[in-house]
Amino acid sequence: MEQADGRDRGNRNWLSALALATLYFALAALTLRYTRFNGGVALIWIATAPLLAYLVTRPTRLWLIPALACGVAGVIATIMFGLGPKAALPFALINLGEAIGGALILRRLLPRSYRFESLREIGIFLGVAGILMPALAGFFAGLTANAVTGLPMLRNWFDYFTGHGLGAIAFTPLVLLASSGEVRNWTASANARERIEATFLVLVMGLVTLGSFSQDVLPLLFLPILPMMIAVFRIGRLGAALTITLLTVIALICTIDGYGPINLIAGSSGMHAQFLQFYLACAVLIAWPAAAELKHRKIVHGQLQAASAVARLVVDRTGDVIIYFAVDGTMQYISPAIEIIAGYGPDELTGKMPHSLIHPADMDEAIRVHRLALQRPDDIFIVEYRARSADGSYSWYEGHSRAAVDGMGQATGVVSIIHGVSARKDAESALVREAQTDPLTGVFNRRGFDAALAERFADGAPATPFTVVMFDLDHFKAINDTYGHETGDLVIKAFAEHLQGTLRRNDVIARFGGEEFVAILDGTSAQAAHEVCERLRVGFAQFERQSIDGRGFRVTVSGGIAVYREGIDMALLLAEADAALYRAKSEGRNRLALAA
Repeated sequence: MEQADGRDRGNRNWLSALALATLYFALAALTLRYTRFNGGVALIWIATAPLLAYLVTRPTRLWLIPALACGVAGVIATIMFGLGPKAALPFALINLGEAIGGALILRRLLPRSYRFESLREIGIFLGVAGILMPALAGFFAGLTANAVTGLPMLRNWFDYFTGHGLGAIAFTPLVLLASSGEVRNWTASANARERIEATFLVLVMGLVTLGSFSQDVLPLLFLPILPMMIAVFRIGRLGAALTITLLTVIALICTIDGYGPINLIAGSSGMHAQFLQFYLACAVLIAWPAAAELKHRKIVHGQLQAASAVARLVVDRTGDVIIYFAVDGTMQYISPAIEIIAGYGPDELTGKMPHSLIHPADMDEAIRVHRLALQRPDDIFIVEYRARSADGSYSWYEGHSRAAVDGMGQATGVVSIIHGVSARKDAESALVREAQTDPLTGVFNRRGFDAALAERFADGAPATPFTVVMFDLDHFKAINDTYGHETGDLVIKAFAEHLQGTLRRNDVIARFGGEEFVAILDGTSAQAAHEVCERLRVGFAQFERQSIDGRGFRVTVSGGIAVYREGIDMALLLAEADAALYRAKSEGRNRLALAA
């Protein structure tokens, strides 16, 4: 079975080589027969086009037989219509070298695509097939023609270079598009209207070109350019390939037969042929870059449409709010999720500044992050802030912001993806409260008290004076030993409740540890603090406590008072309150003492 498949592939390769060689011979014979105006090399050469297209689109292991077949066809054509037997083999080798060398370079530089979908592909193809290889091969062709005919080497080099370069760039693209399946794909995907339009444009191009080149009264060389460019814009690369091929064939036939506006130029037939080459080369350089750029833009447009559809789907379905801020902070776009999250319609906020929404305390940070995003477009910045909902309530939000940039990398605005974090904030606050709360009494623990006291020193000197009072339940160890720890816990809870009932709502109360408590009395002097704490001490001592087993007893408390003054720090203030408490206890307990 494998041997049969191998024989089939071999037969197909021989048949392809035979067909290619036949076409190669026909094209070589035509150009040699009708374009050797100067007695040297042909001024137009199109036989390389199908060979080059064949080689670049097939594995190199399949090159040998087609190349040899085209070489033989070239030898026969040169003997019959060219410079004769002496030049036949050298020219065959030169022409094959041009095609094989061009194919190798193109496969190296364009390993996956010969569809002319970008200016880069067009530039590489024109540079290799239209300039580099014809120029190199033309050097050897000029030497050979000079040796055989005695004609100037440079003249033959120039004729070879221009003729082979024009033939390659005018005919190879159409063959490549056809062999790569582009023509078949376009035909399959185009609807009836598009096929009719393409046929009509090609017919118009043929009629206009034929009309322009079948007369030699008016210089109408510009006229075919119009339908050619219309075909390029409507059909794309296939339109460029078809119209350039049509223009080249009609212009060549008419000019060789002595018709057309080029014959208005005074000069020999060789000069006319070379001017025609220049004209056709300009047409190629007009049509192919335009076709490639249009294809590239079509691809980019398709990618943008796909990306836009995905982006729209994401924007419409995501639960996050997406906002585009202009450089000045104006909200230029707001996704529909804003209505679900905050109750606003996007149109209500579009074109407005966010200042009326963000909590005043968080505005400076939001502005700072916006400016940072503009200054550092490659970075993503995260900011948390409170914003007002449509019902007037504030909720917490987290925004991930990054700059939008233009083609030059300059920031044109900021895109923020925003989602609500109020639930997380509430959970964090609950965790913080739990971590800062004494589980027995429900007041602050040592950690919570330290945080509250640190707030008063956070921005330097406190705006208002305050007092720190440390309390200690007298003889608490004896209470535990006599009545039990459960009774001791009841006493601690009772004192915490007594503190909460006596002190103000904004005063800070904390259990420092064991039977020791501490309080912060905001806006109080030493005398005022002493009066409040004395009332607290006396009131607590008046109540008789009950143990678990029903026995009655009384508990007293001692306290030390320290007043904040300029220059004192947290540690020293607490140390002074502790020292005052120690003095009150050493002087007999059930009393207060002021820090010295």
